Amino acid sequence: LKRLHPKPQTTHKKESWTDGVTPDIKKCPDTISESVIVVLQQQEEQQDLRTNAPAQASALSSTTEDVEKASIRTARQIDFLIKQHKSAEASWIRHLDDTTKSRTNFPIILVLDNVRSAFNVGSIFRTADATGVSFVYTTGITPHPKGNGREKVAKVALGAERVVPTRHFDSTKEVVDFLRRGEEGGKKWTLVGMETTDRSLDYTSLSYPGGVVEGNAITTTTSSSSSSSSPEEEETPPIPNHDKGGTVLFLGNEVSGVDTDILQELDHVVEIPMFGSKNSLNVAACAPVVLYEILRQWGAMDLLKKNEEEESQE
Repeated sequence: LKRLHPKPQTTHKKESWTDGVTPDIKKCPDTISESVIVVLQQQEEQQDLRTNAPAQASALSSTTEDVEKASIRTARQIDFLIKQHKSAEASWIRHLDDTTKSRTNFPIILVLDNVRSAFNVGSIFRTADATGVSFVYTTGITPHPKGNGREKVAKVALGAERVVPTRHFDSTKEVVDFLRRGEEGGKKWTLVGMETTDRSLDYTSLSYPGGVVEGNAITTTTSSSSSSSSPEEEETPPIPNHDKGGTVLFLGNEVSGVDTDILQELDHVVEIPMFGSKNSLNVAACAPVVLYEILRQWGAMDLLKKNEEEESQE
């Protein structure tokens, strides 16, 4: 610019092209106006490139990243489908419900005291079916198969909510009074709460009343895969009679646990020892731990082996 337009030899001060101020093109001589315009246009283009480059690079990076993620996800899905096919082809692995199998029924009742999560309830129903629980009582705000939250319960229970008899009570106190009167099965029930307290026993140290009743513990129920009816629509199987009565296990809310007023009315309170920093397990995780301990004490595993041997001989 200096070569094209040298500094005028005047006594009054003129605006310099080098003082950092953008010149007014209209004031420039015609011989240099085109050159200045070209320079300014180049500067604007460079500025636009500097401004837009990060956004363009980010968009390109985002697109590349999305493609990579989708590729990885698709590869994992294909890998899973291959493994699923291999598992289905393996005859020694059981994945499907046996529609001809009878359900084992023990003198055990589960009471869900204001359990909040429908997913926890659904998981507990699966555990109840697996461990031969005779009844699941839900109380208060607990989602249940016949009312609020039934869709979420069914999503996790996968049909177990249709084969395990269930009943809903407005309050847990109603359940306690109902059982104390002997209105369920006409027997004496021992009420056991699961809660972490200073009075709780280790769950393995309590001898749970009840046991296996030969010839009466096995009752046939409709399989979940062959029927969509609920226990309320079917004939409820009888609770096995045992000279020691039966056990009722109370499971409480995920945050507050079993109602403190209810704990005062129970025969025993047990807890699962914790070796970590948390105070307790999730309620759906607690249920199978204690239920399988009850079955172990009752010798239910021996009954299961005996039944399998008899079926194999037939």
